[in-house]
Amino acid sequence: MKDINPFSTRDYISPNYFCNRQAELKQLIDAIDNQKNTTIVSQRRLGKTALIKHCFNTLQNRKDVSLHYFDIYSTQNLREFTNQLSTSLLGYFESKPEKVFQQILKLLGQFRPKFSIDELTGKPSIELSLQSDAETGQSLGALFNYLVVQKKKIVIAIDEFQQITQYPETNVEAILRTHIQGNNNISMIYSGSNRHMLVSLFNDYARPFYQSSGFLFLGKLDKETYKTFIAGHFNKAGTEISQEALDSIMDWTLGHTYYVQEVCSSLYAINFSHIGVPEVNRIIIQLMEERTPLYQIYRDLLTSSQYALLKALAIEGQTEQPTSTGFVTTYQLGAVSTVKRSLEALVNKNIVFYEDGKYHLIDIFLMRWLQRQ
Repeated sequence: MKDINPFSTRDYISPNYFCNRQAELKQLIDAIDNQKNTTIVSQRRLGKTALIKHCFNTLQNRKDVSLHYFDIYSTQNLREFTNQLSTSLLGYFESKPEKVFQQILKLLGQFRPKFSIDELTGKPSIELSLQSDAETGQSLGALFNYLVVQKKKIVIAIDEFQQITQYPETNVEAILRTHIQGNNNISMIYSGSNRHMLVSLFNDYARPFYQSSGFLFLGKLDKETYKTFIAGHFNKAGTEISQEALDSIMDWTLGHTYYVQEVCSSLYAINFSHIGVPEVNRIIIQLMEERTPLYQIYRDLLTSSQYALLKALAIEGQTEQPTSTGFVTTYQLGAVSTVKRSLEALVNKNIVFYEDGKYHLIDIFLMRWLQRQ
């Protein structure tokens, strides 16, 4: 009988389904033990969140730490950030959430906190009625003061931390830095996919968070280690997977964690007795066909110049100078000025990103789909 599908693309399952990252895990735990802050930076869907949750899983039985995680990608302002922080306190003091709620109610009663339980997940949440920037600042101060008096090391992980730069309030960075820096029992883990913005946040002398955090730049998993991990789970389920098939998966996905997991998850679900290159190709075609209606929408969402540039970038895989005369001429993209505007638009729309001196498509499945057209 097969175990649960070990190739999750949605959330962290358990240490048994987490591949390697021992050096990164040690760096995080060492930082926590020494009360240092860490900023995790990587491409999207490369495993930042899973690493944080694996770290928390490793530390969960330690009585000297209290662990809090929240994702602020969907937040639009400091008020929503504060609500997320309040909810994270309940979520990770799970042994007595009602008691914690009563304590928070005492601290924040003037802001009329509303306590609720998510019907789907069963997780508690709090929403504060904050009417002004001053009230938001006061509530943040009260929450951090609450954490300071806890008789434990507090670890707060904030996913997609660069989102704070989009908040409309003034001095957001200074406000958060003021509350965080004065608390010796709190260690912060920041994470995000916008490398330029995060490095600027913590490395720009003029910004409040200057040099307040170390960096952990998360790369792709070692290819051979990942292949061993994949083969092990297929073998455990009674499925043999050839080395050629493993190489095909790694090459087609460029070794990117999310896309490797997606292909392997689909292969695992079919329950093959043997997986070779033909089986991998069959799944890849299936995945491309499933996404065709979604990817066809790009033709309507983008201008003709943007779409032409997107196709050219997909064909190249990665390129250093998409506005060079050679590139523009090869793909018949028109005027260089138009290509520059299109490139800026694709980057701003989070379809293309720039890293290590080269431009890439964020979505590898989209890149492969465009290559097939």
